[in-house]
Amino acid sequence: MRQEIKDILKRYDELSALILEQTVDRFSDELEAGRDDQDSDESFEQRLQQAATVATDEATLELENTPDEKLGGKSLRDVFEEMGFEELCETLEYSALNLDRGIPVSLIESMATWGDRQAVMDYCSNLIGNAAWVETELGDDDSVFEIEFQTVRAALDVLIKMEEPAFIGAVLERFMSYEQVRDFVAESISKYIEAFPEVSVPMLIDELEKHTEDGMKGPSEDLVIMLAAIGKDYKSDVIYDELRRAFRFMENKIYAVICLADYGDERAVKMFKNYINRNQASISRELFYEMMSAIQKLGGDISDINDPFGDFQKKYDQGE
Repeated sequence: MRQEIKDILKRYDELSALILEQTVDRFSDELEAGRDDQDSDESFEQRLQQAATVATDEATLELENTPDEKLGGKSLRDVFEEMGFEELCETLEYSALNLDRGIPVSLIESMATWGDRQAVMDYCSNLIGNAAWVETELGDDDSVFEIEFQTVRAALDVLIKMEEPAFIGAVLERFMSYEQVRDFVAESISKYIEAFPEVSVPMLIDELEKHTEDGMKGPSEDLVIMLAAIGKDYKSDVIYDELRRAFRFMENKIYAVICLADYGDERAVKMFKNYINRNQASISRELFYEMMSAIQKLGGDISDINDPFGDFQKKYDQGE
């Protein structure tokens, strides 16, 4: 890979970091001015990060598309679009492994729109298939797993931009082959799965039904989360019924409770109440609190529910 390209990418990364820093400072001042006493530090920080991220992404995209004297009057996008396929691949992998602010959007788009679509798909397939998905698969003891996995994330981003769901089945199969995966792996996989709901929903349900008898543990919990996330924008009885089934069979029911609350179907209120009433003597405090919060989130009334611990409303009122 040409040193000239490395230097260009390093400069882009530094400028992106500066934009982020300035944006965070600006939004922090603006949001702080309008903050009220009920706004918790966590809520404020979330709003700040969301606003700053959106603004930074917009500013860095503009940066990528703006002609630059240091690039001979070309934009960063122009540089990528003039590359051959091999250099484009090298640049994508270098960016994934070395840039703190992530891969430039224009690089992802240049790869996704390359003239030979099959060549791009084969390349992405190799990146996804050959990479380590858990630490034990790393071949180099000096490698940092989270950094190495960024090449998989890059390949999935390219496939999303291509609107190509062909690898969903293979991705799900490998994902489900592990007892547990790191959160950033699950988040990367879920982004690809959730981008193609018409294809992924039936596959997610099929996978979950295979794990009914083992308590839907490990990666199954992530699949329930993915299904609920899709359901927020694509509500259907099929998705609701599977989330309800997950609540019935999951060993850790808290995942299903949170997902049903996020999905937003008020039919879950009656199911939660019935479960609490039937399991007064055995329900855990954590599950009870989560279910009570979910009922309230779904617009249900909790005044008719017997609290076996006697302190939910007090803790809720105190914001604990």
